[in-house]
Amino acid sequence: MQGKDLLINQHQQNVFHSTVSLKTILQKELYSSIPEIKHQIKELFDLLGNSVDYNENDQIINSKNEFRRKQFARLLSKINQITVPSNHKKELDHLAQYINQTLYKLQYPTDCNKRKIIVCSLDIDCGFGCTFHHIIFCLYMSTFSNRTLIFENNGDKWKYKVRWSDVFRQITNCSYEKHVKAYLPITQYKGPTQQQRIVLLSLRSATRDLTHLPNVAPSEFEEILIKHHTNPQAWFMGQYANFVLRFNESALLKINKIESKFHMDYGTIAGIHVRRTDKYIEVPPYKLEEYMKWIDLWYNAEEYNVQTINSKLNLKQQNKTLNKRKLFIATDEPKKIILEAEKRWGSQYEFVHNSQDAHYGKVANDPERCSLESLISLIVEIRCLAKCRYVVCTFSSNICRFVYELMQAYQGYAGENVHSLDFDYEELWNEKQMISISDYKATNNEEIDALKGDIIIFKKQKLNGYVGAFNTRTKKEGKFPHGLLREKLKFESFPVFSFN
Repeated sequence: MQGKDLLINQHQQNVFHSTVSLKTILQKELYSSIPEIKHQIKELFDLLGNSVDYNENDQIINSKNEFRRKQFARLLSKINQITVPSNHKKELDHLAQYINQTLYKLQYPTDCNKRKIIVCSLDIDCGFGCTFHHIIFCLYMSTFSNRTLIFENNGDKWKYKVRWSDVFRQITNCSYEKHVKAYLPITQYKGPTQQQRIVLLSLRSATRDLTHLPNVAPSEFEEILIKHHTNPQAWFMGQYANFVLRFNESALLKINKIESKFHMDYGTIAGIHVRRTDKYIEVPPYKLEEYMKWIDLWYNAEEYNVQTINSKLNLKQQNKTLNKRKLFIATDEPKKIILEAEKRWGSQYEFVHNSQDAHYGKVANDPERCSLESLISLIVEIRCLAKCRYVVCTFSSNICRFVYELMQAYQGYAGENVHSLDFDYEELWNEKQMISISDYKATNNEEIDALKGDIIIFKKQKLNGYVGAFNTRTKKEGKFPHGLLREKLKFESFPVFSFN
């Protein structure tokens, strides 16, 4: 009997351990599936229409749609409760510190005369977001090539009516005057194996064929980033954005003084970035209700979270926790956008914004956009948006993408904290490569076919569940379901980040 009891006991232990192992496996599969589940929920929600699209002649439809919206919010709330961002943030913070230390070693060497150098020209004709993405592009290239980045003329000549050093900390302790000028003229950067000690990087169009463009992350971090972040490329870009966006003491005092008026560190706050003026040149503008649809969804989900966590509180106590919704608005048409927001959503939201009389210019090359006042105002808005818990904007805008990147540095695990109305995230928004997760047969002449695993180029913005797409296998262009596309993660080795 003892032998039989021993076998039974052993069997029970095996069953117990198998059950625990199976539970662990299922939990891991569930956690890894959360971004996919949220993606599908948002795709379905997008087809419902805007939160203020009410039919005056059919209140039954209105009631049903409102009920569905609340059910979507409840579902997102339940999914969000499964995720524990702090578990990911700890690992990401350690990695961010390592990256920052490496960048400091490259950019502040003990002997500039012994360093290989990339000279980055800031004399480019584009706005703030475009300029800063160009600088990050230069920093990418210098890091990949194990070179030190120096601005041409130390950044004294660029779009704005101030020198770089009037607002920002110098990107390096090496000097253009001392360490570059004597070696002019210098050749163009061609790649990481180039032997010339000093090279020039002016236009990214000259480096299109290089793999180490800013839409890749280091393969040295691949395992960590895939495990702990939903968008590795954006998180890595965010570390570079944060390194570049460092201010001198005088500018930081001005920025902090303005930001203090918004009380960004108190309570829950979401944000929107509404770009108008010259935006229509790139893509059609979106109505304000299209932004508010997603803000409403996020706040509904947040309020369900509060009700669930504080279920033991009575209704009066819960109402104290659920304060009036707070929304930060950044826009280049402040007076028009803010007046519309207050008129239509003022009963539900407290709006936080910069001065309604702020001037941002009407076109991309308007001199008004190049003043110190305009630069500081824009920086404040970008930083405030990056500190918001959730932001709705358009990734066709360099500012929107910059906010998303900076948010990853500020908040760590924030890959799902921005919703774009038009394109999915990519450092260059009009060149995004994605993967088809399923076979698809076109239903009309406007659509294109795909096989599972096909590489699809995102060509035109989202509309009614479809995107303008190009299949690299079939060479056909047309509409394709956005819900069947997923990120094509790209990694390349950055030797300077080796842990060995």
